[in-house]
Formats: sequence, C-alpha cells, structure tokens
Amino acid sequence: MNNMNQNIWEWLTWVFKRSNNDQCRLFCYALWLIWFSRNQLIHEGKNTTGRVLAQNVQRHMAEYEGIKVLKNNGKMNRSYRIQEDILRTTIHFDAAFDSRTLKSATGLVGWDLRGNLLALKTVIHSNVPSPFAAEAYACLEGTKLGISLRTQSVQLMGDSKTIIKKCQTTSTDKSVIGAIIRDIQNKKSYFQELIFQHIHRSKNSYAHRLAKNALDREETTYLMGEELNRHAFASEGNWSRNPN
Repeated sequence: MNNMNQNIWEWLTWVFKRSNNDQCRLFCYALWLIWFSRNQLIHEGKNTTGRVLAQNVQRHMAEYEGIKVLKNNGKMNRSYRIQEDILRTTIHFDAAFDSRTLKSATGLVGWDLRGNLLALKTVIHSNVPSPFAAEAYACLEGTKLGISLRTQSVQLMGDSKTIIKKCQTTSTDKSVIGAIIRDIQNKKSYFQELIFQHIHRSKNSYAHRLAKNALDREETTYLMGEELNRHAFASEGNWSRNPN
C-alpha cells in the first residue's frame, strides 16, 4: 500500500513538473470530477460515462475562464475609477534662512485641482544648520500639509533641485540632511500618489514671499477657507489662481 501511494505521489509530481498552469488546472479538474463520479457510483449507484466527464471538465474550465475575465475587467474598471476619483492637491514650498540666528521659515501655498487657492501655511524653525536644511524642512512641512488636507494625491513643487532629487530617489540619503529626507520618504505611505517636482524660482514666488515675510515677522500661520479671504497677505496681488 505504501509503495502504491509513493508511486501515485511520484506520478502526480511528474505531471505537475511537466505541465504549465492551464494544463495543471485541467488535470486537477479532471481528477476531482473522476473522484466525484466514483463516489456517486459507490454511494448512489449512478454511473457517469467518459463523454459526460469530458463535457463536465470543459464546462468547469469555461466557467473559470469567464470568472477570470470578469475579475480582470472589474480590476481595470476599479483602477480607472480610482484614478478619476483622486483629487490632486498642488503644494508649493519654499524657505527663507537667516544665517545669523540659524532660523528659517517655511512658506506653503496649497492649490486645488482647479487651481484655486486652498491653504496658506508658515512654520518657523530654530537651530537650522544650512539653507539646504531649511529647504528640506520646507518640503517636510509640505508633506505634513498634504496629510492634514486629507488628500490622496499631492504634488509638491519647489525650486531647490537638490532637495527634489533627494526626495525622488528611494535610496538612503547619507548627507547631513539625510534624517529629514528619510522623514519625508516615510510619509509617502499616507498617499496614493506623492509627486516631487522641481520648478523655476519665478514660478515659486508666492511661497517664497510667504516664507520671507514669515521669517521677518517670526510668524506661524495656517489658513484655510474663509480665513484666507480675511488675511491681508492672501489679498495682496493675484492669489486667486495657481500660476502653473
């Protein structure tokens, strides 16, 4: 009996090793239906012909292929719906740095998908060692703003090419600002999509002006909704549309 079981096991192993996925699936369907018809013969006295067995195997395979097509179509439709439903928020970030006091200010300007002003935020940082660190802190604050806005797709735009490149890479940053870059990259899990894009300084004037004024006043602000309309800085110039 043990030798018979071993021979059957070796035979099954030989079949599966030499067959592709579709052939293995067909083989398993056939074995299962043969076993099922054997039980019907023993317990119910019902005999199933080879022709009927073959037809049943073909029917089960056809049902499986139909279900697989439906699942694939469902995945594609869900993927399209997800892409359509994601509303992207664009956040411009910039930093102003004072080498005398080692303080910096982050300026953030958030825009919705239609280019309307969504949020203004400034943050003051102390013990900032360099302008690069100031820009890195600004980018980090941009990701935090994206999280607080509860949007699944964020495009962070800044004029520091070095910081943008460091954020775009997935390798470990070993520079003096590596800890800040790692903190930024760790926050990618909060989004379905997080894009870092370099822009020219001329297209980042709003965030730059916001950061500079905040550093001069040492002022931290976070404005959304109706508060934007009441804020004097937001009313200066044309803030109604995203310059990009």
